[in-house]
Formats: sequence, structure tokens, C-alpha cells
Amino acid sequence: MAVLDLFRLDDRVALVTGGAKGIGAHYASALAEAGARVVVADIDQTAIDDTVALLEVSFPGRVLGLRIDVTDRASLEGMRDAIADTWGRLDIVVNNAGLFATLEQRPNAWEIPDAEFDRVLAVNVRGVYAVTEVCSPLLVANGWGRVINIASGMAFKGAKALVHYAASKAAVVSLTRSLAPELGPHGVNVNTLAPGGTESETVLEVKRLRAEAASASAEASQAPGGDSRRSRRGGGAGSAERIIERKEYPADLVGTLIYLASPASDFLTGQTIVVDGGTYFN
Repeated sequence: MAVLDLFRLDDRVALVTGGAKGIGAHYASALAEAGARVVVADIDQTAIDDTVALLEVSFPGRVLGLRIDVTDRASLEGMRDAIADTWGRLDIVVNNAGLFATLEQRPNAWEIPDAEFDRVLAVNVRGVYAVTEVCSPLLVANGWGRVINIASGMAFKGAKALVHYAASKAAVVSLTRSLAPELGPHGVNVNTLAPGGTESETVLEVKRLRAEAASASAEASQAPGGDSRRSRRGGGAGSAERIIERKEYPADLVGTLIYLASPASDFLTGQTIVVDGGTYFN
């Protein structure tokens, strides 16, 4: 096989959960550009419609949009059956769906409500496990497959402002190590891609909304009768200085994603690749 052909995904079918917006939409586009037929699976139907319409312009007939909830097994089984009915196979699963951008960063480790903690674990951990389990019959049927779990550099560094998120991503790394020997004998490799703090469209929009809210709150506090005390909430999830001295963008992740999805990574399984510009050495 020619070197560049190692990275081609022609005739492969790839599923991206949380694939309708943010980094997930970049993953879906990159997989399609590499030749795959792509399933954009997400909980946000409007975002699904928008992303599928956009991708169909460049990749007509190679994009399928499905609304799913990774915490609902019936939803996932319906997704698997729709993929089988449409394309008869599934080769690549990118477990990208997760809760992060909308989570409140708290001033210490002790203020996370139980319901929020449980929800993060249900989506970010059990969702990864459930998607992989439900899709495994299609993956092993081919004798070749890829599961790419999306973690975070916080899995290794921790984050007191986002304890539940950091813990969930550490669990994803462990899931990868546990599922690799289960699926390996069937020709399915399981690896993790762990991004650093990435300037995705979703993250930037949340930052913008929070900045507007903070500005409005500051103006209100300076009004007559307002509370002029400034918040001392701290313990944010900011990363250490990067060796590569610039911000991280979704485009920085797609090369590693395609490597993990393609025949180029045939001899790699159970591993985690941290793509964060050098804030953490794994």
C-alpha cells in the first residue's frame, strides 16, 4: 500500500457522536474528506440538519444525520439499525459526545450538585461504553474497525473547578484500556484522542455569552443600590503554558483523528494520544 493510501478511508463508514457542532463537526468533515461515509449523530436536531446540509454540498450521498441520546439505549439501538439499513456496515466509531462547554466552573471542588455530577458521568463515561457496546456487532462483523474515544488533557492534570469532567475523562482513558483487549481479537483497535483546551465554535459561543452576562452583572452592581463586591470565584480549568505558543483549534486535532481512524494505525491499540501543544507529556 502506498504511504498516502494508508490514510484513505474510502468505502469505510464512520460514526461521530456529538458530530453536529463544535469539534465533532470538524471530525465529521475530516472523515468525509478522507473518503468515508459519515453518520452525524447528535442530540440537537437543528444542528444535525445544518451540518448534514453543509456536508452534503461537498459529499453528496455520503452523510447520514441521526438524532440520538447516548444515555438512552433504545436511541442507540435505533441508530445502529439505521446505519445497518442505510450502509450495511460500520467501521469507525468516534465517541465524541460529551458535556463540557456549558458546565459551570466552580470556585472549589465541593459545590457540584449530585444531579449534575451524575449527568456528566452518564453522558461522558457510560455513553462511551454504551455506544461502543451497541455498535460492536457491526464493528466486529468486518474484521477491521476503529473505536476512537475522545478524552481531555484534564484526565491527567485534573481540574478542581471541573472535578466531575476531569474524572469522567480519566474514566474514558481507562475504558479505552479495558475495551482494547475485548475488541482486539476481532480486528478492532480502541484508542483515545485527548485534546487540550480547544477554541471550538461551541466553546467560543459559551465564552461570549458568559462575558456578556458578566458585563451585565458588573453594570448592575455599579448601579445605585447594587452590590459592588466582586466575585472571587477561582480555580478555573485553564491549562499550563504550551510549548507551542498559540491557541489550539479544531484543525489541530483532525490529523491525529484520521491517523487513528485509518490503516496507518493498524498496530496501535489501547493508547492515548494527547494533542495539546505540549502542556502535558504522556
